[in-house]
Amino acid sequence: MKARKIIVLLVLALAFAWVMTGCGSDADKEQEQEGQEITVLAAASLTDALNEIIVKYSKENSDKITASYAGSGDLAQQIKGGAPCDLFISASKSNMDDLQEDDLIDKDSRKDLFGNALTLIASREAADKVSMDRIATDEVKQIAIGEPETVPAGKYAFQVFENMKIIDPVEGKIVKAKDVRAVLNYVETGDAECGFVYKTDALMLKEDKGQIVEDVDSKLHDPIVYPAAVMKDSAAAEAAKAFYEYLETDYAKGVFEKYGFTVK
Repeated sequence: MKARKIIVLLVLALAFAWVMTGCGSDADKEQEQEGQEITVLAAASLTDALNEIIVKYSKENSDKITASYAGSGDLAQQIKGGAPCDLFISASKSNMDDLQEDDLIDKDSRKDLFGNALTLIASREAADKVSMDRIATDEVKQIAIGEPETVPAGKYAFQVFENMKIIDPVEGKIVKAKDVRAVLNYVETGDAECGFVYKTDALMLKEDKGQIVEDVDSKLHDPIVYPAAVMKDSAAAEAAKAFYEYLETDYAKGVFEKYGFTVK
């Protein structure tokens, strides 16, 4: 009798273990199907291209991508302050360098994804009088640029003024904006006669509200590159890396090129 009871107990124990293993497997599968939440902080100039890519990625994957856009300097400060972030894409090497020095990124994941150009744009009313040769003259009254301390495009624009040796004549004309999209808006609304934005943003300029004047000579400013990296303490590091890899697919590269980026 004792032997029979022992056998029955063993059978019941094995059955229970099998059921629990099955439940655990189902729970794991359900969690995989639900996916993970990935927070991406990216330069404002990436808004349209990255949003388009995220829409397609979300249709093909269960992970949920939440993107937030702003000046790269502001985003770097947010990350330093503890803001949630799994993947950071900057429009400036210096902002990424800053985070790397603070040991906040997975440095092995860091790479330059693409490049851009700096472009001078003008409002429709001022288009005929704006050019790189005229911005320091009395003909041009307002020049919109991103805040140089937090917006890489603004920093590049200021480098242009320095290298052209026109800081004094343009200083009183400068209208500072929170990011390149704000510069674009200032020019479209006529709040500034002209402004410096990335080529990718210039292509978004509405024809009835403004005009692309010319691309700035790249020798007048530092190279414009967009480094990206996964955060060192990311709670969704593997999922973030999967999306990161997706940004390097032929499809994603095609989207970035469509919006005017130079793909590395």
